[in-house]
Amino acid sequence: MPTYNVHFGERETLPERLEAQAKELDLTPEQLIKRFICDGMAELDGNNEPSVPGETLEDFLVKNGALKPKESDEE
Repeated sequence: MPTYNVHFGERETLPERLEAQAKELDLTPEQLIKRFICDGMAELDGNNEPSVPGETLEDFLVKNGALKPKESDEE
C-alpha cells in the first residue's frame, strides 16, 4: 500500500486546523487528508459523466475508476 509523508514546520498552523476540522467531522486527520486528496483529484479529472452501474459494489467501484481490477480479473 502506498504511503505518503507530509511534514509541516513548527510554526505552521495547518496541522492544528486539520485536527480541529477532523474532530468536528468525527474523522481522524488522516481520513480528512484522504478526503481532501480525493476531492482534489476528482476536480482534476473533470469527469462529470454519470456513474456506470455494476452488478456488485466491487464491480461498481472498478467500473467507475475507484478501484483497480483484481489481478485475476485482468487476465
